[in-house]
Amino acid sequence: MLWEDNTFIVKTPFNPHIPYREGVHVIVATQQDLKAPWDDPELAGKAFELASKVCKTMEELQLAPWFNIQANANWGLLPGATPFFHLHIYGRNKTARWAKPIILPEAPKTYQNDPMPETDRIRLIDALKSLG
Repeated sequence: MLWEDNTFIVKTPFNPHIPYREGVHVIVATQQDLKAPWDDPELAGKAFELASKVCKTMEELQLAPWFNIQANANWGLLPGATPFFHLHIYGRNKTARWAKPIILPEAPKTYQNDPMPETDRIRLIDALKSLG
């Protein structure tokens, strides 16, 4: 967990979608069950606003020079899962994959990437405290 309030949670996955050398992977999700952004457009808009603030914070910490925000709920369409709206933030570093699409895994737990280093995670937690 990087940050939370009564409405949102911001976290970084233990097994991120991209290797840390390529950038950071952070998730913004609602605390309440929200199946899809069109079920509560106002809350979805606030999630994007929060994601933008998280990107700005990570930019100021120089964790990455550019960010992609992806809206998602489709993992929940897999057998036995429940759809839930969340945003992925991908901080992109200038590597060989710079400016190329992120290659996402086809299913959960099918990729093997190390988590964000603890020192950067602590820096980000401290910086996100300013969100309130």
